[in-house]
Amino acid sequence: MPLKGYKEDFLLHLIQTGAIKFGAFKLKSGRISPYFINIAEAMRTGRDAVKVADAYVAAIAEIGTDFDYIHGAAYKGIPLSALVAARLSEVHQIDKRWGYDRKEKKAHGVPEEELIIGDLRDGDTVIIVDDVITTGATKVESWSKLTVVRNVKPKGILVAVDREELDAVDKKLLEERHLRMYSILKITEIFDFLLNKKIEGQVYVDVKGEKDFEEYFGKYGRQC
Repeated sequence: MPLKGYKEDFLLHLIQTGAIKFGAFKLKSGRISPYFINIAEAMRTGRDAVKVADAYVAAIAEIGTDFDYIHGAAYKGIPLSALVAARLSEVHQIDKRWGYDRKEKKAHGVPEEELIIGDLRDGDTVIIVDDVITTGATKVESWSKLTVVRNVKPKGILVAVDREELDAVDKKLLEERHLRMYSILKITEIFDFLLNKKIEGQVYVDVKGEKDFEEYFGKYGRQC
């Protein structure tokens, strides 16, 4: 299955930097996943970080730039929000404000920065950037912090990879808040593209790998 140019470039970058791995990995949830994604591995140098940011910018060009503020969900989204804002300005001459949230409320300093760092304003339309989405809970938590401090509207949530594991409860949580999901890649696209394909002489997803993924996805894949 072919991928759009920037999507293929991004996937190859994830593979070459070891940001996506295939095998058996225990997740926080306790599930054993046939793959693991750590976007930080793809951003270890300035050049690599720009490659990641440019993929987000390419996706945003398709989604639309009718938003005011780029919000980085702590922690992985923090550098992403800064990089994406910078590349939008540099490549497309589109200047957007950006910021991020804290995991825990700050008990000292400027009161306005207890939860949110950045020039967030009432009436802003916000796009949230993060690495992956598995369930909707963490994204809803990040959005809730924004709505506590300002009257804002959602553009949506953009992630590098959608694991496609949202269930009906997750979907309802997002829909109730009008949080639309966007991704550079979906995990099914990744496995379809890589099946029996040699990348620099190596096959990352063979028939067994595809079977393991199908079994995992059959249990935990999107039910809605």
